[in-house]
Amino acid sequence: MQETMILTTPINCNEGHKSQWEALRAGNAGLAKILEAVEKPLGTALIFSHDDPDGITSGLIFQRTMERKGWKTVLHMPAGFMLTNEQFEKAMKATPEAKAIFLLDKGTLSPYSDFARKLPVYIIDHHPTPKAPTECVTFNPSLERYTQCSTSILAHGIATLAETRDTFDDFLCLIGLKGDWAIEPVKGILAEFAKPFFVEYGLPFKNMLRLIHERPTMFDAEQRESTCLLSRVSEFVHAVGGGGFQYFYNDREELLRDVDHPQCIAQGLLGMAAKFEALTSITTLESFIRLIPDEQREILQKIYLYFLSDWDKAGKTLNSSVKTLKLGDTSIYLFVGGKVPLLPMIGSIKLFELKARAGDSIAQIIMASSVSPDYTHISVRGTGDQVHSGKFCGQLQDILRAKYPKYKDLISGGGHPRAAECIIRTDGVSFLNVLNQIVDQLAEMSEVDARCRDGKANKNQKKRVTELGLEYLNVAGMAN
Repeated sequence: MQETMILTTPINCNEGHKSQWEALRAGNAGLAKILEAVEKPLGTALIFSHDDPDGITSGLIFQRTMERKGWKTVLHMPAGFMLTNEQFEKAMKATPEAKAIFLLDKGTLSPYSDFARKLPVYIIDHHPTPKAPTECVTFNPSLERYTQCSTSILAHGIATLAETRDTFDDFLCLIGLKGDWAIEPVKGILAEFAKPFFVEYGLPFKNMLRLIHERPTMFDAEQRESTCLLSRVSEFVHAVGGGGFQYFYNDREELLRDVDHPQCIAQGLLGMAAKFEALTSITTLESFIRLIPDEQREILQKIYLYFLSDWDKAGKTLNSSVKTLKLGDTSIYLFVGGKVPLLPMIGSIKLFELKARAGDSIAQIIMASSVSPDYTHISVRGTGDQVHSGKFCGQLQDILRAKYPKYKDLISGGGHPRAAECIIRTDGVSFLNVLNQIVDQLAEMSEVDARCRDGKANKNQKKRVTELGLEYLNVAGMAN
């Protein structure tokens, strides 16, 4: 069987996994405090994680660690990126005996300080943030500067230091890394932060990393000729769990009506833990699915087939995307439409098509979808880091919250340099209001770009370079 680039390219790694994490514990007070809490069970812990592959896998790794240390746990994966007051209060009411709150892959967001007034709050996250909560204990390698990784590898590192990790944790960690694009076996991409883990615990899963000539997945954006089993498994987890975008299939048939998608795949994965030895020898997606317990397998298979059907239909819709402006070397495309199934995922594939067709050096696509009168979904994808997708969505969130404070808990946004979302779950902020803000934001970015290039940027415009995510102007020194 042909090898992927990640298996044939030497990995320059001079640090062991355990030594990497010992150094992190020694240098990060938040990590040290979280480990202290893990080692001293107080009863029941509420764990909240994001409902995408990285959130699901990091939540499971951390839950397994906590329970092995004597904690009782309740794992929640509520809709949306930011944990809202309503979601928090609902969980607290259901589990009044809770002694601590752990947030994984839910952002490092200042409103979380409010939760810390009721119980100790511990945050494990890897997303950049404009302002970290002051009342919470936080471990986030991206607080000072962006560190490409995943929350799954942070949870895995904690399991390593707590001496609870096992082969099944390694498997979950790989899915989380793939789900957040920190590893791409076919192209040979591996985040620097993840190298010690991969050398020690990822390489034993060579069966997941070899090249296969099957249906390319949502993770095979830059090339569509080949894939690998890790990408296929990670796409399956993404598809059946809603991918963090709440693309659920409860309305498709009676069997799925009451299914909690992320909980269903989480339980399916957890049911595979005892079969961890088989995970190093499976060679097809079908052999992976057969390891899922019967209780979840039929449901998840049905959801996955609906996902594949929607995927085939969605690609054509994005052909109406238009190039709106160019910022540095990045061409910015805009798509506006109604409800488009799987919009964020199919957008990543379409972006590379648009880029290749136009001969762009770097491209970014902003996708605005009116899913329903009370649900607007903005998704941003990029092929480079010069214009920061996460900061664009973070700004969109902040400005809409300031304009509509009554609905601030229903507006959330942020993400990574190349992938980000902003979701508005209220008809109190219309689709037109959101579109107007997107246009205003793009116009401001164009104006700041022009002023920095001609050397006439004022103090506020120089500040806005960082806030708007115009990273190329900082690199070039034009914002100084």
